[in-house]
Amino acid sequence: MTDRDVVVVIVAAGQGTRMGGNHNKLLLPLGTRTILEFSLELFLKHSGIRKIFLTVAAQDRHVFEKIIPKEVVLVEGGKRRQDSVHNALLRVLQEKPVPELVLVHDGARPFCRAEIIDRVLDAALEHGAAIPVIPLVDTIRRVTKEKTEVVDRSKLFAVQTPQGFLFEQLLHASMQATANKWTVTDDASMVEKAGGRITTVEGDPQNLKITTPADLELADWLLNSKKLS
Repeated sequence: MTDRDVVVVIVAAGQGTRMGGNHNKLLLPLGTRTILEFSLELFLKHSGIRKIFLTVAAQDRHVFEKIIPKEVVLVEGGKRRQDSVHNALLRVLQEKPVPELVLVHDGARPFCRAEIIDRVLDAALEHGAAIPVIPLVDTIRRVTKEKTEVVDRSKLFAVQTPQGFLFEQLLHASMQATANKWTVTDDASMVEKAGGRITTVEGDPQNLKITTPADLELADWLLNSKKLS
């Protein structure tokens, strides 16, 4: 990967309602650590990343401060994921110099690999914005009141993180989204809505997002069986 000035925003302000319970799912144990600690580890070790910004809910800050390294910058999260990212981008804007590239990663993806980070950064540098994707393997069926029909899955892909952007491009899109009260599902959608174009790179099936108790069981199995390679 070419040497570039990069920061990463890790989103960790949600409560994970689908996991059950009433606390942040990233504080749940995975092996001998928490999900969050696993998610941070690779980015802390990556030589190409200048700084990490972690968005957290105000009520969780005191807990997060006890388990994260001091070099990670905590940023107060917002009501929605996109609000948390916006808050983080405004904090990144205070950095001197402002970084060239920014990655946005879900804190609930603990098994990201350096190869994905490098692929995303190289493509974002060349094209302005890049996301990792994996092909869908299940048969997909569109269901309406009138009928059901199989959808051609060869053109359908699941989107992962980290998503990578030229910092100024993502900041511009986030400012547009805030001013125009857009609601988007991810950062790439926001950039597209603001007129940007997205390129894709190969993702990784093991880069799973822990959303439900079943996901956590799978993550534990992957960890304990040393299936991660």
